[in-house]
Amino acid sequence: MSTVTITDLARENVRNLTPYQSARRLGGNGDVWLNANEYPTAVEFQLTQQTLNRYPECQPKAVIENYAQYAGVKPEQVLVSRGADEGIELLIRAFCEPGKDAIPLLPANVRHVQRQR
Repeated sequence: MSTVTITDLARENVRNLTPYQSARRLGGNGDVWLNANEYPTAVEFQLTQQTLNRYPECQPKAVIENYAQYAGVKPEQVLVSRGADEGIELLIRAFCEPGKDAIPLLPANVRHVQRQR
């Protein structure tokens, strides 16, 4: 019996992508990362009137590391999304071929149906 990996399930065009590596992740230095369209100072997890309108970190290291430890997986296996809709869309785009695959979502949600097309 052969073992199927997550890579085997991904769409071919996704498997052929070169993963994006940010300058920060590659070891670049600096305080402001304009190529990442980010605000010069990181937003703290504590919300205040001054920080409520700022984007949080895209992949917050502390959240990822703590969740990975809780779930018993490596931090590289954790992806933080900005809500269920984004997470569902990422899964559909990575694993479903347009016009070929279908995912039953109950109860049906119009946003999920739109993403299945």
